[in-house]
Amino acid sequence: MNRGELEERRAALHDFVERRLIPLETDLPIEGLPEEPLLKELQDEARTQGFWGLSAPQEFGGQGLDVLENAVLFEEIMRTTVSGVSGGYYGAGIFGGNPPAIILSHGTERQREVYARPVTEEGCGYFIAMSEPNAGSDPGGMMSTTARRVDGGWVLNGVKGMMSEFFLARFGVVFAVTDPEKRSRGGITAFIVNVDSPGVSIEDETNTMSGKIATWIRLTDCFVPDDDVLGAVGEGFVLGQKWFGRIRTLYYGAGMLGPAARALEIASAYANERHTFGEPLASRQAIQFMLADSAMQISALRSLTHDTARKLDAGERCRMESAMVKIMGTETAWDVLDRALQILGGIGYTNKYPIERMMRTVRLFRITEGANEVHRAFLARELLKEDAVNIPRPFVA
Repeated sequence: MNRGELEERRAALHDFVERRLIPLETDLPIEGLPEEPLLKELQDEARTQGFWGLSAPQEFGGQGLDVLENAVLFEEIMRTTVSGVSGGYYGAGIFGGNPPAIILSHGTERQREVYARPVTEEGCGYFIAMSEPNAGSDPGGMMSTTARRVDGGWVLNGVKGMMSEFFLARFGVVFAVTDPEKRSRGGITAFIVNVDSPGVSIEDETNTMSGKIATWIRLTDCFVPDDDVLGAVGEGFVLGQKWFGRIRTLYYGAGMLGPAARALEIASAYANERHTFGEPLASRQAIQFMLADSAMQISALRSLTHDTARKLDAGERCRMESAMVKIMGTETAWDVLDRALQILGGIGYTNKYPIERMMRTVRLFRITEGANEVHRAFLARELLKEDAVNIPRPFVA
């Protein structure tokens, strides 16, 4: 898709979000989805206009877009709390239909047909199970879920947690230790596990401050056939890291640009409309500086996100860049939303505006996929290496 076509698609998606979704915000639960038949109506419209399954292969009925094209459109999707994360990208939802990239890239032909295709064609959901109660930011070193070799497959035991999409899921990608000595260096394997498989049960469900439900599942002697091993045995952690680079660029870069850009628009409009002491808020230098700082942060994040997306599309190694996107994206969104709330004052604390709902969702992103402090430590280690060959450089087409 050339630049003109991408801008045309982006503008159409912006209009769809503004016209069809934003008016629903105050009537739905936080990051909730419309009920049938409205959900089906919105999904059909998304399909018709080319917004369904942005990253899914065209042969599955998706759009087959690259990472940069996805990033440009995903920013528009995430402008509204109606899209949210579940509605925006994980299988079921208004703009769903995107199978896990790890299956598309490393799955067998059977796995692509049995698991990836239905996500696009039927809109079924899925979950990703890497984290555990004692293995969040260090899954490679602390993962305790095990997979034991048996005749014809593997038996999984352990607890996986903090999944917000489990209630929508038909299957999941579960990471487990297959060699406790090697662990992240060849001892963790990815498995595809059906939700209704014997041995899969809900361990706990907890409400979160964003309104989502966090689910923990227990795997008790859960049998997974060899056909559902994803990639080579022992390569799960490496495959996961490659996939997470893409996810960080989309969710934590483009996904954070959406609420940040929307919050800046709301704050700017309110500053012009609201008068205090006979003058509009916009005339106050303190307000002007807050808006200027937000605009600069958004612009810088967009540049970093798009640059990283181009590198991913070119097949470059982007571990440092994706870590930077993760940190910068989540902190930019929080800063911009916080300033917007300060500008709006008390009315911004109510559900008349989406600021408070966005803040509750965005705050989680500084913790998930590795806390920002973990990513900062990783960046420092890379920068302080003697050769320092991985220092990020501009993308050259």
